Amino acid sequence: MVGCSQDDKLTEDIQANVERGAILRTISVPSPTFDFNDPSKAWTVELEEQDIEDGGLFSEVAVYATITKAAAGTTSAEAAVTTVPASAFPIGPNGLPRGEVSVTLAEVLSALGLQSGDYDSTDFFTLRMELVLNDGRTFSSASAGQTVSGGSFFKSSFSYSAQFFCALADASIFDGNYEVVTDAWADYNPGEIVPVQFVSGYTFRILSTNNPFISNPGTSYMEVTIDPSDGSVTVASNEDFNYGPLIPVLGVGSVGTCTGDINLVLNFVGFATNQGFTLVKQ
Repeated sequence: MVGCSQDDKLTEDIQANVERGAILRTISVPSPTFDFNDPSKAWTVELEEQDIEDGGLFSEVAVYATITKAAAGTTSAEAAVTTVPASAFPIGPNGLPRGEVSVTLAEVLSALGLQSGDYDSTDFFTLRMELVLNDGRTFSSASAGQTVSGGSFFKSSFSYSAQFFCALADASIFDGNYEVVTDAWADYNPGEIVPVQFVSGYTFRILSTNNPFISNPGTSYMEVTIDPSDGSVTVASNEDFNYGPLIPVLGVGSVGTCTGDINLVLNFVGFATNQGFTLVKQ
């Protein structure tokens, strides 16, 4: 006679009875900003869909938007912008549907009922993706835990900040004290202050001065280099951050070229990837 353990029974119950979810994995953000002076230009994200049937349940992606008025500190009601059908997502290299979702500034403004003069270059938009399955279920940021939204595999935030692009003469706007909004790596709590230093050209440094978890805060920093054509950035630490183990830090992201805000995705090499780090200028 062969018996099965309680663990075996629990596993069978989970497989039989637990409803499986679905995700939209962020692959890249090829166009991370809107052009303040050209509403026809689009913000674009590349996504990969995964469900229990490897895309067999995928129906569409719905896109919603809000605008946050920086001066007033207010956020609008959410509006539906567009939908992108599953047919626009061909099978990618992982055997899963992969495609781009793009919305122009004009489309977002129309959805929100805004016209020229109703917004300023320091305002920003939040674009929320909603994954719709053909069985009627939907998944979005409200249903994504940290493992999904910030984990190294799922990379499925569902929600993105889209700021305006303004022409930069240099990176001098990125100098001063910044407030932490999010830090998935958890060196800092929301509201804590991080100093940022303009270097030259399109380069600035995020200093480690206030980092309580490393033993080399006085000499280490993350150097950020801006692509002035679109506000995208690359990140690299000048030396390994000393957490006990020595950890190089690399990353990508975007900056608010009109506001000075900083939105990064950091890789702590050998330990964690896709760690969101968002700062707003004081």
